[in-house]
Amino acid sequence: MKVYLLGAGASKSYDESSTGIRMPLARDLFQVFSKLAIHTNPWVLTGAIINYVSSSRGIPPQDFSDFADDIEELHSEVQNRLIDSIRNSDDLGIIEYGGTSNQLVFLFASVINEIQNGPVSKAHLAIAQTLEPEDKVLTFNWDTLMDRALAESSEWRPDFGYLVKPRLIHRGGWVALDSQPAPATTAPALLKLHGSTNWISSYSIVEEGKISLIQSSDPNRFYVYESADKPYATFAGRYMAGYAPFSYGYYPPNIPDDPGKKAKDGYVFVRARPKFPWVPEGMAEDKGLVSMPLIIPPVKEKTYELFGDLFKSIWSAAEDAIAEADHIIIIGYSFPRTDHRSSTLFARAFSRRKSMPRVSIIDPSPVRAFDKMRLDLGIAEDRLSAYSEPFSKDFDLPAILQPKAHQMSRGPSRDPFD
Repeated sequence: MKVYLLGAGASKSYDESSTGIRMPLARDLFQVFSKLAIHTNPWVLTGAIINYVSSSRGIPPQDFSDFADDIEELHSEVQNRLIDSIRNSDDLGIIEYGGTSNQLVFLFASVINEIQNGPVSKAHLAIAQTLEPEDKVLTFNWDTLMDRALAESSEWRPDFGYLVKPRLIHRGGWVALDSQPAPATTAPALLKLHGSTNWISSYSIVEEGKISLIQSSDPNRFYVYESADKPYATFAGRYMAGYAPFSYGYYPPNIPDDPGKKAKDGYVFVRARPKFPWVPEGMAEDKGLVSMPLIIPPVKEKTYELFGDLFKSIWSAAEDAIAEADHIIIIGYSFPRTDHRSSTLFARAFSRRKSMPRVSIIDPSPVRAFDKMRLDLGIAEDRLSAYSEPFSKDFDLPAILQPKAHQMSRGPSRDPFD
């Protein structure tokens, strides 16, 4: 069994976007956003972000397009202030930092949706074409490049292909999934360890001193967007047309079958939306529970538990896959020092192994991942190969999958001053 592990470098391989722009890294997301057409779209909400940057960084609102901070650092800072506000029962802080955090999630997902809105990724198709039914693809990425490549080239479907079952799928309209087990299929599984831009959940609220979801159903219930051929009900009716499957324009469809939580006795939930003459009205319906992308944003303290046991199930399946794999192919993931959970995932999985897998690393700078495998996990060098180049549609994946590719150790070249 093969396991692919995809990091940001795998998404960077996509060079067919209609925007002409490649997927951003955390450190350049704001610069990429300023180059996209959505940057000037009045439906794209950035007011809370701009106000926060202005007050915390002293950057005038008119200069926000030049803002170049790492989104992980900024979002982590906002998250910490939100937690402090909750701890101190600071209602104004909860409103300010909660709104800023939500806008950062939407901005992040929107940038990804804009860039992936194009032809199916040839690089991801190349991965899909090497897969057998028992293989697994693990990804830390939020984009749907792999999802779409699998749907294009195999029997894989989001109905069952994530190994966690959504409540409904938007496929031209909301489609209910039957209660029967997933059908027998020859398609591999795709495990999205940080969620996905096409996964949908409800907004978060602060309830009894902690962050929770506004939906009345179990927090691990989620929805999946696949496609739309007509306007769907969304926030303020702001449906945007012209998107390829697995991508949408800023606002996902509202959740149709959940009324949302009721306010406590003596309280009401108030929903207010100011109208401005320079913001056009949406023409679609505005019914259902307002939704947002279900992603674990790039922050230092990740909130998996907000979604109940959903991510526990995904990470458990990922651990099983790594523990059982004969060959692990790591593409564009460098095991950053701040992502302790990924290190723990591999440590737990390898502690269960009875044999040593082959490991291939594809990355322009593979030293960190190579050392992680060799020093921390004990992979023998004759089972470990590194390819010091970026992944692309032209990379010869079939060649590295052959056993002979591991007969001679291929370590990464090292900077003597590193």
